[in-house]
Amino acid sequence: MENKEAIVFVVDDEKSVQVSLKMILKDRYRVFTFTHPEDALLKLSLEPDLIFTDIRMFSMNGLEFLEKVKKIKPQTEVIMITAYPDFSSSLKALREGAFDYIVKPFGKEQVLNAAERALQKRIQTIENRRIIHDLRKAIELNYEATTKSLVLAVDAKDSYTAEHSRRTSQLLAILGKRIGIPEHKLTVYKRAAELHDIGKIGIEEKILRKKGALTSYEFEKIKQHPVIGYQILRPTTFLQEGLDIVLYHHESYDGSGYPEGLKGKKIPFPARLFTIIDAYDAMTTERCYKGKLSCREAIEEIINAKGKQFDPELVDLVIPHFLKLERDGYLHNL
Repeated sequence: MENKEAIVFVVDDEKSVQVSLKMILKDRYRVFTFTHPEDALLKLSLEPDLIFTDIRMFSMNGLEFLEKVKKIKPQTEVIMITAYPDFSSSLKALREGAFDYIVKPFGKEQVLNAAERALQKRIQTIENRRIIHDLRKAIELNYEATTKSLVLAVDAKDSYTAEHSRRTSQLLAILGKRIGIPEHKLTVYKRAAELHDIGKIGIEEKILRKKGALTSYEFEKIKQHPVIGYQILRPTTFLQEGLDIVLYHHESYDGSGYPEGLKGKKIPFPARLFTIIDAYDAMTTERCYKGKLSCREAIEEIINAKGKQFDPELVDLVIPHFLKLERDGYLHNL
């Protein structure tokens, strides 16, 4: 995809590599070549969108250069070039923020495909940051109105989310009161629960609404929504005590959850509690990809998942209250 506005740096101490990459890239992008990484660092004011850099250079190796670039221009994508594929070096480069790596001798299509994917990621990252910035400002200005607007915005992409957020926050308030959570904490937890799926605003609608099984790529995308939601809400001071619900509501007691794979009591208490409520509502709600269970069936599923998905002590604590609410008809009327 041609984008003559995009700026690409090529940093390599081999002149032949500079020339080859420039010949491949120059018809699509504005290309600047550098023999010394120090010179490229001095020109970062040009705002490069993408940098190709050799891993092994004389004055500064590519990993050091990558680290310096990411400190100065964190949104610039970097693709590493290597003549000696080394798994540990490549893995370290990816962990340090490199988008990808290519191996010499490289082909034209390999280079162009890597460049296009990297630039698409950069565009998406910038757009997500813009959304996050705008949402942060909106939340700070007017919590109540903004909360409704945010949930409606996500609802437009995933029609299940709005009612799910309302129900889970109400159920959290009821159960939390019954098990003795202080009122001031419960107010914050309830507000966070209302927004626990807000990160879905950064997930593609076609993935959220897909009726069949998700591919591994699509599931990895879905798994980003707790982190996106946390990033949106993190500056909101009055939600601080409830942000663990947003970030960790998909963690599992046995460590098999996401985004961090926390295990046992390392998962914060409000998240361990909310995970049970979140799962209950998910199981008792019709979705595009599955049918719903009855209240009793969902409760049985929760009991069966003690020690796996859920904290066994919390399950034992809240299930009697679930059963009482079910007998009283409250769960049917949420």
